[in-house]
Order: sequence, then structure tokens, then C-alpha cells
Amino acid sequence: MKTVITVIISFLVGCAAGDAQGQTLKAAAGLSLADVLSEVHEKNPDLKAAKAVSEVYKNRIKQAYILKDPVIEFERMYTPSGKSFLDKAGERNIAITQEIDNPYKLLLRKNAAKDENAFYSALYEAKERELIAKAKALFYEYYMASKAELIYNETVDLLRGFSKIAEAKYSVGKASQSDAIKAQVELSRTLNMLVTVKQEKETAKAMLNALMDRDTLSPLPEPVELAPSQAGADYEKLRATAFASNPGLKAYSIKTAQAERRLSLSKAEYLPDFMLLYRKRKAPGSEMNNTYDLALGLTVPLWFSKQKAMVQEAGAEKEMAHAEYRAARNELASDLREADIKARSSMRLVDLYSGSVIPQAEEALKIAQSGYQAEKADFMDLLDAQRTLLDFRMDYYRYIVDCHTWLARVEQLTGEIK
Repeated sequence: MKTVITVIISFLVGCAAGDAQGQTLKAAAGLSLADVLSEVHEKNPDLKAAKAVSEVYKNRIKQAYILKDPVIEFERMYTPSGKSFLDKAGERNIAITQEIDNPYKLLLRKNAAKDENAFYSALYEAKERELIAKAKALFYEYYMASKAELIYNETVDLLRGFSKIAEAKYSVGKASQSDAIKAQVELSRTLNMLVTVKQEKETAKAMLNALMDRDTLSPLPEPVELAPSQAGADYEKLRATAFASNPGLKAYSIKTAQAERRLSLSKAEYLPDFMLLYRKRKAPGSEMNNTYDLALGLTVPLWFSKQKAMVQEAGAEKEMAHAEYRAARNELASDLREADIKARSSMRLVDLYSGSVIPQAEEALKIAQSGYQAEKADFMDLLDAQRTLLDFRMDYYRYIVDCHTWLARVEQLTGEIK
């Protein structure tokens, strides 16, 4: 019995460990953007809902053109008064009636259903790219908060060293007490910023977890380093790609095709539909017994004002769909232009800061620190150099995040997934 209990406990512990390992998302290797996107693709409920909607309309295609169910009638005719119709009826007939819509209407309805399925499939693709861009933006926010936390922790250590230097110089009468106080004030200010950054990091972590359909309190490993970003094609090529591949614009294009199809379908309402009847007869007389009837009927679209109103309505919908497509195309072009400009601008700033601005600020801090220790510089010069380096380092990572975020926006608008 103890052995069985031990095995069960070991199994449960192993399952819990496996779940915890899955929740940490490869904690040892760090959190990569690929990990996040994989989880979003697999688990995000909004994406699953959009996929399910596209499947709904896929299964409506056959429903649009399959004929209505036939009607079977069992007739009992010429039953004498007071007799049972079950066995005393003069005639016992079986009739089958089938409504047949005009084949041209069926073809139009089938194509309209295909357009509707294509429309919602395009919306699914648009939702997929929207969530990918959102996941990337949240990952970059998480990355920025992690880098800010690291920078502020390093700054705290640096300021504590400055404070010790100021206190040591004050103890031997080579500096004023205000230097030590200034160092403590700057340290407290940086510690407050560190608290704020940690809160921002927790917020980004919660939003990432929610996007991956995980508990908002689930742990996440630290993000891995972002790979250097590269400039893509020029704007003209990006715009051409967007016009051809953007799923949102594709949905508007399909919507215009739908409107044109509905206009054709409304005009087809002037055409008749058909009805086929077959009747088999059982009668007492030899002349009528085992005879059958066959009839073909058709509808008469007599009330033309109804069809006219349908055509006018569909024509207005067509004009609206074309106008919406043009508006969406113009908005796509302007949004893409903005994203491309900002991505390239951020990329240039990243190169500028990494190549010259930050190395110069680091050198200025070293000079200020050496000057203060040699009593050739004021303590405020040292603090200013430290603040400048802190600001530049923070700006550098903000520009990295901005660059990647705007590039993700470009990918979303062009309809590309990377």
C-alpha cells in the first residue's frame, strides 16, 4: 500500500513539475519573441474565435445552393361519409413535391457564400497579424522595462560608490557635507525610479501572460537580447506589397465583390423559380388505379416594385463598399508611410547612440569621476555626467524598442509574418 501511495505521489509531483516547466517558458534560456509568438498562435482565445468564425462561414457554402428538402404528402380522397379514411378512401395517393430555385440564382448564392467565407478568412488573417504585432509590442515593452531595471540597478551601485567617495573626502576635510547629501538624494531618486520601472515590468508581464492565455501572475523569464534590426524595402515596394497582401484591405476588396454579387442576385429576383410535382394514385377503378400525375410549376414575379427596391438597395450597398475600399486603401498607405518613416528614424538614432553618443557620455563620466577624486571637478559635474549617461542609455534602448515596434507595424500593414 505504501508503495502504491509513493508511486501516486511521485506521479503527481512529476505532473506538477511538468506544468511548472511549461509555465516558465524555457526559463533557463530566457524569453524569446519566438516563444511568445508560438504561445499566442497556439492559445490566444481571440485568435481561436476568429478561426472558428471563418470555419462557420466555410460550412455555409453548401447551405447556400443545396435545394430545399422535398415534401411528401399522403392523400386520402373521396372517403364516404361515416367511413374511416384509413381504409375506405376512394383514392389513396402519394405525392412528392420539390421546389427548385432558378439555377442562375443558386450559382450566384453559391459564389456569394464563397465570398463571405473568403471575407471572414481575411478577417482571421488580419486578426492574426494584429495579435502578432500586439505581442511584439508587449514583448518590446517587457524588454524595455527589463533593460531599464538593469540600468537603474547599475546606476544605484554607481551612486553608492559616489556616496562613499564623497563621505570619505568629507571625513578628511576635502569635500563639503553637501556632496554626501547630494549623493544620497540622487540615490533615493534613482531608487524611486527603480520601483516605477519594476511596476511597469510587472504590468507588461501580466499583459503578455494574458495575451498567451496564461494566468497574469505566472512567472516569465527575462527577455533575451533583441537582434539588430535591418532596414527593409523602400516605401514604394512596401506599399505595393501592402496593397496586394494586407488582409484587412483584402477583406474590403472581397466586400466590394460581395456587393456586386448581391446586386446581380437582386436583379435575378425578376427570374422565376420552379416547382416539380409527382403523384402516384391508388383507386378502385381500373382506369385510375396505378396512374400518376406529373406537374411543373413556376413562380411569377408579379410585384415588380419589390424587386426594384431590392436592386436599388443592392446598388447603394455597392457604392458604399467601393467607397469604403478606397478609404481603407488610402488609410493603409498613410499608416504604412508613418510606420516606415518612424522605423527608419529610430534605426538611425540607434546607430548614432551606439556609435558615438553613449561612448562619449561614458568617457565624460570617467573624466568627471577622475576629476572629482583629484579635486579638479565639482561633485555636481560628476552627478550631471552620471545623469547624462543614464538618460542616454535609457534613450538608446527606447529607440531600439521603437525601431522594432514600428518594424512590426510595417510587417502587419504589408501582410507579412516574420
